[in-house]
Amino acid sequence: MSDERFDQDLRSVLQEDAPRDVPDDLRRRVGAVPATHPATSGPTRPVWRHPVPLWIGVLSAIAVLLAVGTLQFRPAPESSVGGAPSSTGSAQPSPSPAAVPNSSPSPTPSHAAAVTACRAANLVGRILSWQGAAGSRIADVEVTNTAAVPCFVRGTPGLQLVDASGRILLDSSTAGPSGQPHVASTDPTFELMPGAHLRTDVQASNYCGAAPAAPIDVAFTLPSGAGRLVARPGPGVSSAEAVPPCNGPTAGHIEMNGWRR
Repeated sequence: MSDERFDQDLRSVLQEDAPRDVPDDLRRRVGAVPATHPATSGPTRPVWRHPVPLWIGVLSAIAVLLAVGTLQFRPAPESSVGGAPSSTGSAQPSPSPAAVPNSSPSPTPSHAAAVTACRAANLVGRILSWQGAAGSRIADVEVTNTAAVPCFVRGTPGLQLVDASGRILLDSSTAGPSGQPHVASTDPTFELMPGAHLRTDVQASNYCGAAPAAPIDVAFTLPSGAGRLVARPGPGVSSAEAVPPCNGPTAGHIEMNGWRR
């Protein structure tokens, strides 16, 4: 290929088919280069003695510019996102599960199960006084828990008026079911700690039998088969007012006015 043909091809590439990023100023400079080489005078010299054509310099300048531009505008490598963590970091051991305490509480007896009904053997009764009123006699009676554990008293016991020989002067059972030991649904429960007391009033009326032997006692038959408790007169308490007068042929009667603190 001749130098003239090569120059024409180069001009065509730079002016028409050149890459878009070749500056316009460079395009104009290339277009201004003469299409033909100036004539040289003198004898013909060998090819390797010819001077370097101008297009070679222009082509070299273009190559340098393109190389610089490529290096300058090359995008920086993007750092990886979400890459694997460095293996040099120390691995954190997963915490071992804490021991879960047993949430089931140890069974404990309930209060109701721990406190039982008072037994007659663990109670002591004492008559604090006798009072007379309208043909009746009223005894103020105190009951004490002598056991080492608490117990409770509830309901209405059976009642008897008894002389010193053990003879029964009056008996509540003669009045029918109401005079028998029983517990009603509305009856309160009285808990007695060791040494604690309960009190009640026992009223007796219309005794028409033989003269009793003193002292006179009041006996309590506790509900639910808890036993029979005998309350005797306390120190200084006389039985002279303990026996009620006879008020006619009707049956005698004995009852209590409930428990109280």
